[in-house]
Amino acid sequence: MQIETAWVKPPLQVGGLDHLAVQAPCINIYGRLLPGITNVTDRARYYSFYPWLIWALDTAGHREFNDAFIERFRRADCLFCLIAQRHAAVCGGDADDHAAAMVGSDTLASVARSLGADGTIRLSDFSLRSGAKKRYFASDLGGLGQYYLGVLRELSIIDGDASAGVRYTRQVGAVIAERMDASVNRPLFMKAVDADLVTASELDALHGFCPCQLCNSPGEQEILGELFFVRDRFHDSEALPRRRSLQLILQLADLLCAQGEQLSETAFRACTYAGSLPGGEPWTISPALSGTHEKWAIYARNELLSVAVQGLFYALLDAYDASSLRFDASADIADWFMQQSEALEALEILGSQKSFSECVADSSAWLPDLTRWNEQMHEVQLTERITSLSRATKSAPNRKEIVLAALRTLIALASRADPTDRQYADLVFEADYFHYYPINLESFARNATGTWASTTIHDVLRWLLVNWGLEMHLRVALRKLRGQSQSTFRIRPSDRGMEVIAIPPAVHTRPRFNQALRVLKDIGALERSPSGWQPSMLGRAQLELTDAL
Repeated sequence: MQIETAWVKPPLQVGGLDHLAVQAPCINIYGRLLPGITNVTDRARYYSFYPWLIWALDTAGHREFNDAFIERFRRADCLFCLIAQRHAAVCGGDADDHAAAMVGSDTLASVARSLGADGTIRLSDFSLRSGAKKRYFASDLGGLGQYYLGVLRELSIIDGDASAGVRYTRQVGAVIAERMDASVNRPLFMKAVDADLVTASELDALHGFCPCQLCNSPGEQEILGELFFVRDRFHDSEALPRRRSLQLILQLADLLCAQGEQLSETAFRACTYAGSLPGGEPWTISPALSGTHEKWAIYARNELLSVAVQGLFYALLDAYDASSLRFDASADIADWFMQQSEALEALEILGSQKSFSECVADSSAWLPDLTRWNEQMHEVQLTERITSLSRATKSAPNRKEIVLAALRTLIALASRADPTDRQYADLVFEADYFHYYPINLESFARNATGTWASTTIHDVLRWLLVNWGLEMHLRVALRKLRGQSQSTFRIRPSDRGMEVIAIPPAVHTRPRFNQALRVLKDIGALERSPSGWQPSMLGRAQLELTDAL
């Protein structure tokens, strides 16, 4: 018998995300509520700059998609970032208005700051794909290829891809490009791109390209306003959730500014979940936005569940890793942890032998009203404590606080829920979706009123550690290993028993709020006031929009 042998390369070990598949429903929901804006499309002006750039290159005769086109494109992308960074350096004030989230900023910010009054920059020193002194960005088509292309295709602004070539669409892309072109110095910009050289004085003369100048480009501002608020030529029933979500943010900004409060992602999550402002006053939602608000509240509720479960997983892995012990099975690790001080002390506070339903009933003594989300024992603050402690110094007392906060969060969620309600309201998920993502609001409600109800909180914690912790993680990591040939194990079986690879902290999802907020600032729908960001006249006009054509 002939036998062939070969080395088998181990799978690539990567960090991975969502190790318990608990964040996926949250991501699914916010993706529906802000279509056309993603977690990497940070600046509104890239929605006009990229079609403008392809249009400008086409106008200059650079129509063939080849290496020369790509290098010219990269120099222009690099120059766009340098203009913003230079404008931030010479204007002062809030640098974020000019250069926040500009593609290549990590490399080019220091270059622009050190330029001086008479300096020059060779663009290819940073734009070349190979041979650059310090490459500004890896993707061939810079920020377009890495971040914006998918969205711009969905919006019918750009066609094509990074391999076959990109082109602006004549119906939409060309119109946006011409609107931007009316307010910028295209000859000087293209001169610098062609010469592969730009001076400090030329960067200053090109300041009209800076994202902060979008509001001084009326035609461009108007058409981007139509795009983001789904008006006129951009009216699309499937995109209307974006308009409603942006209107919801504008309304909240107005209310918070009136109270001298800051608008932030944390405040947005809390206010939508509780339906109240930081002081506990009700947030009165107009009927037109009530459905959108309800969906954001469901997202926020699912987010609380996610952070609580992640917190328990973190505490378990952290304690196990610190012990230097090795067990062969998930149940053995959980049984060991249940005897540790962090688990015992947390359970003692709740009443270790009380049933889950008794703990829910007891919550009336410590759980604030839903609207009082700024109070320490509210689930909003409990989950913020979990995320903070899971990034703090590792210690048994911190783990105890995480376990206690996580269990109290689950008890609070059970206390507030009506088990007869559809936990996701009218949000529809594809068939078998929750088979792949078993930790969700529906399964939580079933457990809370079913098997957990008469089970001691001690045994509920053990069940969570095994079933929604270690076993769930192994299932998720094996699925990723099979589907992507990448190892995302944070704990895995070995010859010496289960060993910890890394301990992921409990984290929130990023619901595109910061990107949506930046878009509203860029297009001038939000403006600064002494009390904070508030809707401008343009923003207030958008608040009046209805879904009717």
